[in-house]
Amino acid sequence: MNVIKLFDYQEDMKERIEKALRLHRSVMVQMPTGTGKTVLLASVVESFLREHSNCNVWIVAHRRELVSQIRETIQRVFSKTPSLLYKDFSNHPVNSSKITPSLFTLKEGSTSHPDPLTLRGEGGNRPTRCSEPLRSKDGGPSKVSPDCAGWDRLDATCLRPADGLGATCLRSAEGLGDRLGMSGASKGSPDCLSASAFNVPIKAVSIQWLAKHYDEIEEEPGMIVIDEAHHALAKTYKEMWERFPKAKFLGLTATPCRLNGKGFTDLFDVLVQSWSVPEFISKGRLATYDFVSIKSDGVTQRLIDSLQKRGADGDYQNKEMDMLLNKKPSIERLYRSLEEYGKDRKGIVYAINISHANAIAEFYREHGIAAVAIDSKTPSSLRKELIERFKASSFSSSNHQPSILHKDLSNHPDKSSKITPSLFTIKEGSTSHPDPLTLRGEGGNRPTRCSEPLRSKVGGPSKVSPDCAGWDRLGATCLRAADGVGDRLADTCLRAGDGLGATCLRTADGVADELAPIQVLVNVDIFSEGFDCPDVEFVQLARPTLSLAKYLQMVGRGLRVAKGKKNCVIIDNVGLYRVFGLPSQVWNWNAMFEGKLKVGKSKETPKDREFFLMNEKQDDIQIHPDSEMMMVMSHEELLQRIQYREFVDSKGEFAIIKLPDGKMTVVNRQGEQVLEPGDYYDMKLLDGNILFYRPRRKAKCYYDLLAKAVIDDGTNVAEAPHVVNIKGWEFIEYNDIFMSRTQEDFSLPYHPSQYDFLNYGYYMIFRFRPSAPGCQVWYYCEGDEGKMRMSNEESRNVCFLRNDYEHVYWLCAVLYGERIVVMDSKENYYLVDSNLKKTYIGCNHPKNENEDLNVVMPRLGKKYYHEAMLQKKEMEANEMLLLHEKSEAGHVELYQAGKKWGVKVDGKVVVPPLYCCIAQPVGAYCAFEEIPRHWGVMTLKGKVIVDAKYEKVEIRDNGIAVVTGITGKIQTINLLKVKG
Repeated sequence: MNVIKLFDYQEDMKERIEKALRLHRSVMVQMPTGTGKTVLLASVVESFLREHSNCNVWIVAHRRELVSQIRETIQRVFSKTPSLLYKDFSNHPVNSSKITPSLFTLKEGSTSHPDPLTLRGEGGNRPTRCSEPLRSKDGGPSKVSPDCAGWDRLDATCLRPADGLGATCLRSAEGLGDRLGMSGASKGSPDCLSASAFNVPIKAVSIQWLAKHYDEIEEEPGMIVIDEAHHALAKTYKEMWERFPKAKFLGLTATPCRLNGKGFTDLFDVLVQSWSVPEFISKGRLATYDFVSIKSDGVTQRLIDSLQKRGADGDYQNKEMDMLLNKKPSIERLYRSLEEYGKDRKGIVYAINISHANAIAEFYREHGIAAVAIDSKTPSSLRKELIERFKASSFSSSNHQPSILHKDLSNHPDKSSKITPSLFTIKEGSTSHPDPLTLRGEGGNRPTRCSEPLRSKVGGPSKVSPDCAGWDRLGATCLRAADGVGDRLADTCLRAGDGLGATCLRTADGVADELAPIQVLVNVDIFSEGFDCPDVEFVQLARPTLSLAKYLQMVGRGLRVAKGKKNCVIIDNVGLYRVFGLPSQVWNWNAMFEGKLKVGKSKETPKDREFFLMNEKQDDIQIHPDSEMMMVMSHEELLQRIQYREFVDSKGEFAIIKLPDGKMTVVNRQGEQVLEPGDYYDMKLLDGNILFYRPRRKAKCYYDLLAKAVIDDGTNVAEAPHVVNIKGWEFIEYNDIFMSRTQEDFSLPYHPSQYDFLNYGYYMIFRFRPSAPGCQVWYYCEGDEGKMRMSNEESRNVCFLRNDYEHVYWLCAVLYGERIVVMDSKENYYLVDSNLKKTYIGCNHPKNENEDLNVVMPRLGKKYYHEAMLQKKEMEANEMLLLHEKSEAGHVELYQAGKKWGVKVDGKVVVPPLYCCIAQPVGAYCAFEEIPRHWGVMTLKGKVIVDAKYEKVEIRDNGIAVVTGITGKIQTINLLKVKG
């Protein structure tokens, strides 16, 4: 007998799941996106049904698309074990007279579903119209979900008004169902689907349908499987536990976490975890990736940082995101980053909402990228067609041919007189068909409204192509007899509302066989769960989120492995890595499952950067110096950092792992070993990144994982060390000794006061009484434009660098541009910037003038002074650009207090009420009246750049102000060049 074949990790998970189900009623399973949860689910269900022959299994999902996908997977997997799908029901505990041909055994008298559709010519009667109102037990209209009202059975397909075809039954007997690829009962309602026509032990259903029909279902399941179980905290899910107390529950998810931090222990008894993402990548079960993101000081990151409002789910408010990011400058930045990193790759883009998705797709098409937008309002048949076209498309650098969008049909076998004009340039004035999908910038125009009546040259109704004359713009599918009612799914009118322009693609046009490939799918939460296209080569994140689950579901779409796929590029245009880290980060899922850990937005610190920034050398992707993007992690470095295998325990930033040879060690989140592997008797992670282990039976050791240094070891060690936090910096207090977390020893026999420390973010100063022998001190001279001098005194300031757990330094100088000069214990001097890049510049005993601080320090002082002044100007320019975008987005308002006027930006007062009048802002500027008939110009930050001495001021969009003096003289002022 055939059985479902599983990978080794799936076999291990199956064994652990079945063991957990024997001990517990309700089990949650965590497996990363793309590792085969649905196949594993099918195998678990198969084993359950073999053991419990009289039980049914329900598979519950929260979206119709997931129900359809589960159904297809179940059908594919169980095609090898058909005996389970078509069991002998002669001994079924439910009386056969009560078994209806619907999915569930319904209570007698229920008409939740119409009778089966019998086909003419097979002894049946004409089927009831699908649009006929359903009746309840007492004969009145039923409240059954209309989405499931016309679901088909017995080789009949019901197309509902929601699909744009009215209430029409297309029957296999008429040859239409098969041609549309929807033959048989397997293509039933998207709400309520089964692995077979009826009376089968496995049933897939949406939670929405189930919640409405609990009272009409007579049977009880033996097990209920919940797909994407992180949604299971909704009230509709909890009711299942109450209604079916004897059923087992199995929840599957990649992300057992919620935005509000709530756990799942009120529904599930235990969490079963699979390998981590790094382990899947190291074993080739998930793809490697390059990760690029926006710079922290860029315009986009600053716009996202200004988001203040939250939606009902606790995430960013959709309306505010749309106002700030659904603008042409933001979409242009999306396009530039895609051109820079995703060119000749196919992938998916995650947008904020439908409007944003359509705007992105349209802009991409205007610039030669074959992009379409898909959302919840896209008809399911059209959505399926577009996805299939996307999956079939290939965009490697060798075969990418955008010209296929405008194919040369000069040698088409049909006579030119018969070829429908929709694919060609039509005579002026003719609107026989909307224009084809032309790209702006290549001579194309915006298509005519699809619902506009077609006109001939003389103004009357056009006689061109009557088959397509009445095609609908908003909700219909164009199926024509001349086209054979669609030998392929391509026989569909693609509408501008779908983000595809207004193009009618028909078999008669000769393009059905070779449709233009789709390179980019822009979607709104359609592909965050359940989307299976392994050869996705890039994922572009264009929507911010505070949800870890949503982030991992989005990036996970690109991590599936596929033949010929080298890696995936993740283009993070909204800075999500600063919120959550990288996709290969190790998460404490058990703590989130229990509700003890909430992952939310956190400010990026240099400590975070250590985990996400990589080496400067990259093989494949080069970063342009003017780009808004930055490389976070390359796939080469990713592979170097995931050499570990089996997890034993994890806490904070470290994990205990077992290597293939059985030895144990500790790694950080990059996979770097911080302890020599060994055969340790005991090992435990303590608070504060302290490790306790036994190198020998009677010996104990406390080890600082950050400093990679032993705190104390032996047979008579004291109690566990205590981590002390002073102004955000950690020190260790052990056995009445205060010590730094560095390999070089710095300790005091007392606990110093917090006032002895000065925190500067990336470095900290401790005011030490004795001075450092030989450490020079340099400082800037006031008013000398960067000139530096050396002090006669030696440094007394001990300096600690963030994330430098090796050395203790002494402070030498503080330079412009957030740079310092420090001296180490060997009397070598280093230049350190805010990114913690350390560069050797000299020493106390120089061998040449390049190491002589008397030469080096004055030169560095002037260099960074001038750089700081230039950077200040650039920041002011960026600030003006940001204010311009906020002004256009409506985030700037004028307000009045008494008789005076001021300005608010994002609801905060930036200009107090000081002026008689303020004109409406134009870009980043606004005109103000200081006293009557005395007008000037200021920025939206309140900085006056044109004095109030003009009778009239007019500001134009391009940063030009036309001013009229008291004498009537008119001047033009370029505001961009005015020095404030």
